[in-house]
Amino acid sequence: MHMRDASFFATELFFEAFGQPFPKPRDQTGLSIPTPQDTWHQFVAFFKWSDTHFEPVAFVNYIRFNNVYLEGGLCARRSFYRRLTPQHWQQCKDYGGVIRILMERSMLALNDADAWFGHTSSNPAWLVGSKLGFEATRYPYLKVKWSRELAEERKREIEDQVNAIGSF
Repeated sequence: MHMRDASFFATELFFEAFGQPFPKPRDQTGLSIPTPQDTWHQFVAFFKWSDTHFEPVAFVNYIRFNNVYLEGGLCARRSFYRRLTPQHWQQCKDYGGVIRILMERSMLALNDADAWFGHTSSNPAWLVGSKLGFEATRYPYLKVKWSRELAEERKREIEDQVNAIGSF
C-alpha cells in the first residue's frame, strides 16, 4: 500500500529491523538535499492472516530527488516467514519473497523517473535488487535500476549527483 506517511503501520517494523526511529516524512532529514514532504513515498506490504487480522510485514521508503527515486529503509518482519503455513511459505518463496514483491509493486507505482537508486552493503538486499535489475555503479554500495534509455554520460552524471548525497 502506497502512502505519504506510513508511520502508523510501520514504525514497530522499522525499529525491529534497524533499531532506529522511523523515517517520518519531513523537510529536514539530515541529507545533503532538500526533502520536502511531497517528495516522500512509503510502501507497506500487509499479510492477511484471517478475515479479521492483517499485519504489516515489509516496508520501503522512497524520496524523489530530481528525476530519480532514492530507496531506503527496506525491511521485512523477522518472524514473518516462520509463521506462514507451508503452502503460503512456498508461494512466497517461489515468487522471490515479500521484499521482492514490495519492491516490484512500489517501482511499478513510481514509474515516472529515470531510475531508482539504493544504497546498501547488505548482501540479501543486493541479491533481491539484482534479481529486479539493479546493478552496481562505480561507487561502493550505490546500486541503480535504470527505467529509461539514457546516454552513458548522462547516467554517470546522475550517479555522481546521487553519490554526493551519501548514505540514504
